[in-house]
Amino acid sequence: MNAVGLMLAVVLSTGVEIPDGGVPMNNGGHQYTTRTEKRPSTIADEATYLKWKWRTNLADPKTGLDNDALRAGVTKIAKESGWKAGTEDWYDVSARCFDYLVDSVAIGFSRYDGFPAISAWDRHRRPMNAILWSHAADVDNKYSPGLRAAIAKMNKEGRATIGKDFDHSAPDWIDILKLGFPGMKARVDSYTQDTPFYRAEKRAAAAMMRFIDRLIATAKAHPDAGSPWMKKEIASLERLRVGPPQTVFDVMEFTMVYFILSEPLNYFQVRTFDNIDVRWWPYYQADLAAGRTTEAEFREDFRHFIWQFGSIDNYWGHPIYLGGTNKDGTTAYNPLSLIILDVVEKTALPTPKFQLKMAKNTPDEIWWKALDMLRKHAPLCLMSEESMARSMKPMGLTDEECRDLLIWGCFEYLPRAKGNCTSAMRINLPQPVIEIMGKAAKGEFVAATFDDFKREYFRILHDNTDRGVALQCENERHLAEVNPALMLSLALGDALEKGVDAFSLGYKYNFTAIAECGFATAVDSLLAVKEFVYDRKAVALDELGRILAADWKGHEELRLRMKNSKLKWGCGNPEADALAKEVIEGFTSRFVGKPNGRGGKFVCYGLQSRSFIHQGLSSGATPDGRRKGEFFSKNMAPNVGAETEGITGSIKSYGAIAPENFPCGSIYDVMIHPSTVSGEKGLRVFRMLVERFFAGGGVAMNINVVSPETLRDAQKHPEKYENLQVRVAGWNIRWNDIPRKEQDEYIARIECVGR
Repeated sequence: MNAVGLMLAVVLSTGVEIPDGGVPMNNGGHQYTTRTEKRPSTIADEATYLKWKWRTNLADPKTGLDNDALRAGVTKIAKESGWKAGTEDWYDVSARCFDYLVDSVAIGFSRYDGFPAISAWDRHRRPMNAILWSHAADVDNKYSPGLRAAIAKMNKEGRATIGKDFDHSAPDWIDILKLGFPGMKARVDSYTQDTPFYRAEKRAAAAMMRFIDRLIATAKAHPDAGSPWMKKEIASLERLRVGPPQTVFDVMEFTMVYFILSEPLNYFQVRTFDNIDVRWWPYYQADLAAGRTTEAEFREDFRHFIWQFGSIDNYWGHPIYLGGTNKDGTTAYNPLSLIILDVVEKTALPTPKFQLKMAKNTPDEIWWKALDMLRKHAPLCLMSEESMARSMKPMGLTDEECRDLLIWGCFEYLPRAKGNCTSAMRINLPQPVIEIMGKAAKGEFVAATFDDFKREYFRILHDNTDRGVALQCENERHLAEVNPALMLSLALGDALEKGVDAFSLGYKYNFTAIAECGFATAVDSLLAVKEFVYDRKAVALDELGRILAADWKGHEELRLRMKNSKLKWGCGNPEADALAKEVIEGFTSRFVGKPNGRGGKFVCYGLQSRSFIHQGLSSGATPDGRRKGEFFSKNMAPNVGAETEGITGSIKSYGAIAPENFPCGSIYDVMIHPSTVSGEKGLRVFRMLVERFFAGGGVAMNINVVSPETLRDAQKHPEKYENLQVRVAGWNIRWNDIPRKEQDEYIARIECVGR
């Protein structure tokens, strides 16, 4: 079974929920990925069941409440609590909500599946969402009056977007797989302190065990309890009820149960399942030796496991990574790694996404398998262990912490079990140029030289950044008051030892990421001003300001000249690369390594998810030839049309930017024509390009191998390309699920890169 026909994108504005049966237009806002075709009247086979599991309510209504009732229930608990009156701590309220959800959510089982279903299947309408953001406003108004107004002003002015992030949790998988659910409960029960934190965590642990009891009882009472899948599932749940996972299937079942408790019920996305080839290998070996499984059986179990996440409506994908380096310097890849990759290739889902640690010790068979899969649009992201370590070392990490970095999220990384990172702020790098040009148009700004112009750019950028940093520090001081991370804290021994919320304060390294947005747009706009205003004197600064204010109307010839100039970042031009380096270092130097609002440090992500769309839509025209409302440049990639020297020139430009500017991660989008990497010779060329990128300090490559002819044909005949996938920013999405405007950008870029 492959993924043909699984998903179709629909889109809503942030915070708007999908109406039952509704099919909103995909206008390029927040993007959803689940197909909205009508649910079949009968779900009577494995393929249909797996496809629809996380897209509809397949739980037994006799076992509990549906999602709407759960949302109403937590709303009632919150309203009746004494939090606003100051008589009840929100930890206690949150724990009561968790109790309610765990005990009340409807659950379900099927002869077609080895993992439980729940009625809270819709990740966009998670039960706690009914109260979370209203409560966040209450917390802000209580502790930080005026904060929300100041953040709204920054956003309205187009300077930055700032928010709260509860979607990036990283459990200590090594620890909790050793403990199991009973061990996690015993650990928290061993603490005798009577504080709101410990009371809430002990209640959460007790609820966790009750949930497993509910699962076992419901499964045993199911009419298909004797079916092969359900017998296997019941046996696994019974083992998990009394101890840690014993088999590799137990590990999968444990992961699924933890995921359900954390993400749908506690509102914390589980943004890593760890390097499963390394973590699962001892269990798999023991199972083979004891005759408990075969390779064929593991393949089928794992196919079922990844289909759980293939059917979930998560645009960003669910992260799993492979590989690494052992303490003795040998590779951590093992025979299970290739089996996993082979199952991923054959299943052909856009999610989960698999990040691969690549190093000098990475076996050739991993290289060739991964590169060949990328030629077929697999959801893989290749990451350099050396560059990852290099970027994190200045943040105070030890060599050992840098060796064993945990990959999570889209492609980010952290010190294993010792770090977390929120990601809820993006600075608009082109905004200062737009502001300066607006002032110039009115005669309010004059610059005799480009250096004067550039100084004003950095003055505004630094002011925006400094203001944003101050606001985000305040914005994150009370994360635990908004949404206690009950399951994450149970999964982190350091948090329990310190008696503090894991997500907010519980790690050794509590990072806060600020992402750049529109980097290449900003650089190319500065270059355009330098070239056409100051070097060529083709247009005066004030006149250009007025032209931009009119969105280039009546000046198409000038727009095309500025748009098609060869002085762009991304083609290996030394002048452009030097300015790009100056911009990114000027930006990151304002905050990277500086204290945040929760005892940690700020870092920078070279990623903006979909902010290059959102901020571009709300921003005026820029001197690089971009019209008002058009997208900004994406992630750390050049502007469309700038890669005139192909991928080698593009890699050279990126190499001018040191990875130390981006602790925790940056990604470089690359378009490659299939003819460049076809056949055995092409595979070797492909590897050479990736290794050259890594040698220049590159961290992560977001690779699309596709021809413009294929993409244009897919636009005309989408029915022929149901399973065509493209890489977005650390994750995959189906071509047919992308808005036409985004499709056109992909086509324009690959046409520019050429063969």
